Amino acid sequence: MINLERGKHINRTASFAAAIVILISILSSASCLRTVRASETIYIRADGSIDPANAPFQINGNVYTLTENINSDVDGIVIERNNTVLNGGGHTLQGTKTPSSKGLYLSESCDVTIRDLSIKGFELAIVLDTYSSGNQILGNKVEDNEYGISCWAYSDSNSIIGNNITANNLAGIWIVGSSNNTIAENIISGNNQYGISLEGSSNSTVCHNSFIDNTNQIYIYDSISTWDNGYPSGGNYWSDYLGNDAYSGPFQNETGSDGIGDTPYNFSENDQDRYPLMKAWTNIAIQTVSPCKTVVGQGQNVTITVSVQNQGWDEQTTNITVYVNATIVSTFENVIIVGRSQTTLNFTWQTGTFSRGNYVISAQADPAPGETDTTDNTFQNGIIVTIKGDINGDGTVDIYDAILLARAFNSVRGGSNWNPNADINGDGTVDIYDAIILAGNFGKKS
Repeated sequence: MINLERGKHINRTASFAAAIVILISILSSASCLRTVRASETIYIRADGSIDPANAPFQINGNVYTLTENINSDVDGIVIERNNTVLNGGGHTLQGTKTPSSKGLYLSESCDVTIRDLSIKGFELAIVLDTYSSGNQILGNKVEDNEYGISCWAYSDSNSIIGNNITANNLAGIWIVGSSNNTIAENIISGNNQYGISLEGSSNSTVCHNSFIDNTNQIYIYDSISTWDNGYPSGGNYWSDYLGNDAYSGPFQNETGSDGIGDTPYNFSENDQDRYPLMKAWTNIAIQTVSPCKTVVGQGQNVTITVSVQNQGWDEQTTNITVYVNATIVSTFENVIIVGRSQTTLNFTWQTGTFSRGNYVISAQADPAPGETDTTDNTFQNGIIVTIKGDINGDGTVDIYDAILLARAFNSVRGGSNWNPNADINGDGTVDIYDAIILAGNFGKKS
């Protein structure tokens, strides 16, 4: 009798879940819900809203995390909100080389962070325009655009750090009429015209970058900047530097090599790298900390992926510790990373002992010998632990969660309409079993 009643309950719940899926599918086919098309630009509005509302973002406070790749034949994403973090989550923003198209565009914007995004196929990949100051562009991959990262018209005091800027047709970084910017720890390689172009832009600091096989490493017009971080921290690595390293010291006149060229790297009448690096700067950088979901039901497990990069030429060994808030949830000891490469680490976080709420997952790598800048040895990301079936993480299992499940219904991991948060039971498929869980908690709140 008990099993019979339980079977009836499961059947009723499954029927309700199936009804939700069918209803939402009908609404979608009737165009009651908008979908992001390739011809649309996505806006993060000044009030924090997303336009169109169904754009693939998970929002946690001021952090907007992309949940799938975006293709666009116009501008990709326009950020109008200050004090905002756009976390690409390792996804790709793909353009079609449309004239004047911009992958990411900011104007008169402050305190915006753009990180962990691959941007391809635009005339301008990232643009900070007209008094956009105090912004950070961190750990992105910018390739196969006309221009990579641009700062225009008094866009001062921005940070361009730890990006891979490769194979852009005109310039990897293009700074015009903007000063006091920091350009550091980037790989700037294979750009067809210039690695960096500075025009009417002075007082910037450019150090610890790797300039590799750009047609012209630097173009400077009416600009004077600082191209090293002093001794012994050093300047940049230049693939066409022809100097030797027989001496050491601030004046390179002491016996013994020190990894810094004995003569400056000169590229204009007023600009030189006084301490060119003989090898790429020694640096360990945590590139991403990516949970397989940004919203997880309490008691369920989450796979966390940590990506760590060795930006130097020499093999390094490091230890990596992963935290959820202040609690250590995993450690990786003696991780060996060969030069100029990246290693991916995975572990499973069991959420059963954690209460519902917002959490910060962070990974921290021990510094490599001789590493002077440890700001990128730590990376963090957000995750929400909530009631099972709360796909959008707003604390309630309701029709909005059912809509998200319906959009992803019958998808599998890696599919075009895949939404990992909709895979409630974590089996790699969004199906009737996930709908049953949602239906069983429908109307409940965290």
